[in-house]
Amino acid sequence: MALISLQDVNLGFGGPLLLENANLQIELGQSIGLLGLNGMGKTTLLKLIYGDLSPESGEIARQADLRVAYLPQEIPTDLKGTTREIVAAGLPKTDNEDARWRAQLQVDKTISRMRLDPDAPFDLLSAGMKRRVLLARGLARDPNLLLLDEPTNHLDIDSINWLEGFLKKWRGTLLFVTHDRTFLKHLSNRIIELDRGQLFDWDCDYPTFIKRKEALLATEEKENRLFDKKLAQEEVWVRRGIQARQTRNEGRVRALIRLRNQRA
Repeated sequence: MALISLQDVNLGFGGPLLLENANLQIELGQSIGLLGLNGMGKTTLLKLIYGDLSPESGEIARQADLRVAYLPQEIPTDLKGTTREIVAAGLPKTDNEDARWRAQLQVDKTISRMRLDPDAPFDLLSAGMKRRVLLARGLARDPNLLLLDEPTNHLDIDSINWLEGFLKKWRGTLLFVTHDRTFLKHLSNRIIELDRGQLFDWDCDYPTFIKRKEALLATEEKENRLFDKKLAQEEVWVRRGIQARQTRNEGRVRALIRLRNQRA
């Protein structure tokens, strides 16, 4: 069974649909790069999968033991406390003493693994270290699905290299949005493209996606040139005047109108 499955999902906040009859399955162990132009709804899709948003219609099915962590694009400005306190805040609260002890062990293990100073004040850290702390907060939950929204934003080269290396070793499932093509190339083994409400599954790594996309665009460009040539020829014909209005040519006029509508 897939970790999470979207079936005919629609969402538009009362306007044009950002997701229209969207279908997607995320399987265990995949590292998925989510592509799309700005404003297409990539962050919306991440929030939908995380559970912050609900679809207007359609169904989202989650595996029974699914644990999801989400690292948003922007760093929250209202977080206060030490690194240990921030990371620990990502775990569910419990009154069970044994569960609290295990949770503390998990927090300490995660902080050590990510080479963080547990006593460092969060608000004094660099942007890169703050993102590392927020990632640690998510990973302390031991998620099997990690959602990252532009994780390399505001990071220097060393921080990006560290993050890339860390995620390569991480054994969970990853869905991420990024404009960093090198990061995308090194991490993704599957590409999903969001374009005008539709999800397109390329089912390949990023270099293969680039080759297939370029071939598709070249084919579309050729088809558009042929279409425009035919449309121009028909426009010349119809401007000849009266013969276009003769009964035997009415079908050709209707075909021209259809061509115009297609190009509009």
